[in-house]
Amino acid sequence: MDILLFISQFFYRIRYWLLWGTLFAAGIVIYFTQFLPYSYTVKGSLYAGITNSTSLDGSSINFSVINSTFDNLISIAKSQGTLKQVSLHLLANSLTYGEEWKDNEYIQAQHYRQLLQITPKEVLALVDRKEVKKTFENLKAYSKEDQNNFIYSIFKRPMPFYSADALDNISIKRVGNSDILEIVYTSADPGITQKTVSILINELISAYEILRFKSTNDVIAYFEEQVRLAKIKLNESEDDLMQYNVEERVINYSEETKALAGTRYEVDDRRELAERTFESAVALRKMLDEKMDIRAQIIRNNTNLLQELNKVSSLNQSIMEQEIFIKDNQQTSNEQLQKEKKALKQAENNISHISDNLNEFNFTKEGVGIESMITEWLTALINEAKAKAELEVLKQRQQDILDQYGQMSPIGTQVNRKERAINIEEDNYRTQLKGLADANLRLKNIEMNTSNLQTVAPPAYPLTDNGRNRSLYILVTLIGSFIFITTYFLLIEVLDRTLSNPYRSTRLTGLPVIAAFNGISNLKYRGFLKACNRIAAAYSCRRLNKYMKSGEPTVINLLSINSREGKSFLAKYFINYWQSEGLTVRLVTHEYDFDATNRSYVQAQHLHDFWVLNNAEQQPDIILVEYPAIKDAGIPLPVLQKADINLLIANACRLWRDSDTTTIAPFKEVLKDTPFMLYLNNADREVVESFTGELPPRTPIRSLFNRLAQFGLTSQKNAVK
Repeated sequence: MDILLFISQFFYRIRYWLLWGTLFAAGIVIYFTQFLPYSYTVKGSLYAGITNSTSLDGSSINFSVINSTFDNLISIAKSQGTLKQVSLHLLANSLTYGEEWKDNEYIQAQHYRQLLQITPKEVLALVDRKEVKKTFENLKAYSKEDQNNFIYSIFKRPMPFYSADALDNISIKRVGNSDILEIVYTSADPGITQKTVSILINELISAYEILRFKSTNDVIAYFEEQVRLAKIKLNESEDDLMQYNVEERVINYSEETKALAGTRYEVDDRRELAERTFESAVALRKMLDEKMDIRAQIIRNNTNLLQELNKVSSLNQSIMEQEIFIKDNQQTSNEQLQKEKKALKQAENNISHISDNLNEFNFTKEGVGIESMITEWLTALINEAKAKAELEVLKQRQQDILDQYGQMSPIGTQVNRKERAINIEEDNYRTQLKGLADANLRLKNIEMNTSNLQTVAPPAYPLTDNGRNRSLYILVTLIGSFIFITTYFLLIEVLDRTLSNPYRSTRLTGLPVIAAFNGISNLKYRGFLKACNRIAAAYSCRRLNKYMKSGEPTVINLLSINSREGKSFLAKYFINYWQSEGLTVRLVTHEYDFDATNRSYVQAQHLHDFWVLNNAEQQPDIILVEYPAIKDAGIPLPVLQKADINLLIANACRLWRDSDTTTIAPFKEVLKDTPFMLYLNNADREVVESFTGELPPRTPIRSLFNRLAQFGLTSQKNAVK
């Protein structure tokens, strides 16, 4: 089978379905597309500044982080939280600035009226027509997650403009590998479309800054608080040390202890010297006392001498105390010290003067001169008094130093403890300061990486719409309906088991189709039905002429699986045609000429076993034998085998069942050497024309389509002279 020819004839058969089906579908689309709303598209662009960012610490760019950052930006923009804020801002703008009978840059009048119809009165009472910010705050305070809440339901339900489903149509994508984020949105209202993109950009920048900087800002706030607390503790420790130093009269503990140790060793040395001087003076005096005997006692008992000696002792003690506590470079300028030194000098002179007055004791008992001895004795006495006074002072000073050691020892421990606590607090303070500095550095890095998030192409108010694409819808409908109808009939052609055309009939029955006869259901050509049938009968008879025998009748058997398949109808037209050609035809039917239930019929081996031509009848040229339906009566197969041709008449509109295949299987096996062909009755006009050619009426249009169906693309009708 020529596949191209099959395709052309297939489309020719379904031409009216294709024509009227596509026109009907296109008409429906044309009608309903007139109600399509207009659409407006608004674009906006954001510059992220991520790939071109720099870092304060000199770190290199991480491209995976860059891609993750762009993904985060897109996810934030498409998140429910961001879209909910956009929806609330849009609703506040529409309710605040909308006008019922006038379009404006915020919302068209028809959409505002639709919004008013669904908005409850308690929500309308929250609208401040003078300030959209106040309206937004009121709506936000009113909103709560409750299915009866208008703000919540308008966002969650499939509402135009304000719902999550509508806002989810916003397209956000990165332009190539650049730093540009492109935001595209299409809706039926130009003002709402423009405001949607604008609000989304603002919400995206705000939400991203909050999410991006929140953790770092929290860290900075934490370290600031820790620095503040560390500073307070450090101040408290320092104040505690200062207060302790004030209470214990400590200026510089380490220096003071060093000076105290030096003073101790100096006092020890001086005490040792004073002890030696004192012991020397005491030994000398005792020796002189023994030599001077009674005279010395008289001199010692002298009142004036005793007074001066006491004076020398007290002055020497006072001078010694002052010299210990007064630095060497300050002793010459100290008036009190110099005055006492002068008084000491005067007392020593007075003692010498008293000794001079004791001249009556000129010699000792040993005959030694008493004057020189008295002088030595007085000197020794003075030195003893001075050394004793000095020794007393040094002993007291040593005790004071030991007392200071007892005081300074625990002070040192406490001072070290407090200084150690201060060092710990200071280290903690410095650590917190470093953490704060690092957090601030990270914040600056983030700001340098993402603070460039800004609008480079703000959304503009759309002045023209996108068009409703009615032509596209109609074209798609035409193509879709054409494909649908073609696919539908092609599936029928492949799957249908109805004997509607020769190709399918041959495939299903396994019998060649000799011809087809026109049906009576085509009302359009009912006036030409008989003419068409005569043409179809003539074609069939000419096809059967090659089986004609000369000198004896040609036996043609007419069979059918079911009754009322059209055997008698076809036989009438066959007889008329052959008779018109001068042939004698005898029709033998089971209803008049033989009994299908007779034994002779059932067991017949030849036609004359159950039917014999009357002697009065002329021997026919053609004998047409019409048998009963195969399913209703038995058929003598030997008789069929000896016939010249067997025609199985089948209604083209009938279903070919598996039982039919089983029924004719024995016939095909027995008649494999005898012509056994299928004849379609009640076929479509196009099927009959595939055998006979163009049937009447012959119009130019039909002739053209018929030639195209047969791929006669360049054929002409002009006759050859």
